[in-house]
Amino acid sequence: MKSSPSRLPLVFGLGWLATAAIAFCIGRMGSPSAVPAGSEAVASGAGKAGSASQSNIDAAGFSTGAGIKGQFGMGDGDGPPTVKRVTNGQPIDKWMKHLMAQEDNLIRMNGLLRFLEAVTDPEDLKIALAEVNLRGDRGRGARFMEYAMILEKWTQLDAKGAITCVAASKGREEKWLGESTVLRTWTRTDASAALAWAQANSKDKEKEDSQDGQGGPGGNGRGPGGPGGGPPSSSPTSIVISQLAHADLERAMSAAATETFDRRSRTIGVLTNELVSQRGLDGARSAVEGMAAGSLRDGLTTQLAEKLAEKDAPAAVEWAFGLPEGDAKSRALAETISEWAKKDAAAAGAFMTKLPATAETDRSRESYANAVAQKDPQGAIAWASTITDKDRQQRTVENVARTWVKQDAATAKEWIAQSSLPAEVKTRIQSPSRTGTGGTGGGGGFSRSRGPGN
Repeated sequence: MKSSPSRLPLVFGLGWLATAAIAFCIGRMGSPSAVPAGSEAVASGAGKAGSASQSNIDAAGFSTGAGIKGQFGMGDGDGPPTVKRVTNGQPIDKWMKHLMAQEDNLIRMNGLLRFLEAVTDPEDLKIALAEVNLRGDRGRGARFMEYAMILEKWTQLDAKGAITCVAASKGREEKWLGESTVLRTWTRTDASAALAWAQANSKDKEKEDSQDGQGGPGGNGRGPGGPGGGPPSSSPTSIVISQLAHADLERAMSAAATETFDRRSRTIGVLTNELVSQRGLDGARSAVEGMAAGSLRDGLTTQLAEKLAEKDAPAAVEWAFGLPEGDAKSRALAETISEWAKKDAAAAGAFMTKLPATAETDRSRESYANAVAQKDPQGAIAWASTITDKDRQQRTVENVARTWVKQDAATAKEWIAQSSLPAEVKTRIQSPSRTGTGGTGGGGGFSRSRGPGN
């Protein structure tokens, strides 16, 4: 439940960071008091210097020396800022390219904020956006924050124009970060329009992701960046629902009820967190129990089970055990058993002895065996051997045995040699180049007297 050498997964984290920072930056643009100390002096200096400031611009149009601050300050004139005053009369593309080349973060951010405050024409933003490079290095080239800020302002002026622009983007970074930024901003300003657009366009997005091999609305679980480290995959509707959940959870849940979610969907995680945050564990549990059967309820059930187990594992196990039969119950029970085993393996083992050995409890036996493998590998292997699905059983035994080799190689290898495991499996377990295919968990105080059958 719970990376890729590519730099692209970084975009995902920066996209979320941009949301918080942009709210601060854009919010200050209309306030005179928001001008940094010294900026008015810089702006005034730029105006008074006049041609002197321009003399500091070389043949390529770039400022040098002391003229840099003046170039990105405010030109002459009273009243509201204008694009012409902000750029000192330079073409937007030329001014923006030079601004993005500045290594001083304060100069670059102050210049961009003044520009965004002055812009009233979305076409000016389109020109500026074209000069933001997301494909350079992580220093001067990768300007994720600036890219998102420009799109947020564009969305405030013309949401449909902004989403049309990013939808036509060629690069995956631009398209993913752009779509996410626009839809989140649009949801805050006009949730109904954003949701309507998202629902009308999500099917095309799912088809596109499928062709790219990235999966559907929640991704396919191949990692945060998908195959090859691409940007995370989310349908437009999922993005809108995730944003909407912060301000209007009831409406977000209603919209989510009409969608189909992969169990790994990040949207399910957002909704679960908001349910618990806004209604508490008991309220979240009541909400989930009252839902109609479907992928939304199944996904929320599994994630909520983990949160319930963190607070009271025994009670969470009893709750999961009482759920309607099906995959959601199997996963929820496995989650709660694993958490309980980490806290009190003996008590969890005692409960496990009451569970029948069936396909539905196989996940729980696997989770339990992995959770106690470090403390009691022999007991863990005994539990793994009770798994009814032979492929799952062998995989779990391998994982536990591999953990055992790391803990006590001599004893583990002695057991492996006399075991009935296939020869290739024995070799694979003891190979130092291999890593486990599943987690082993932390385990805690497992007593060998609590193995299955005792």
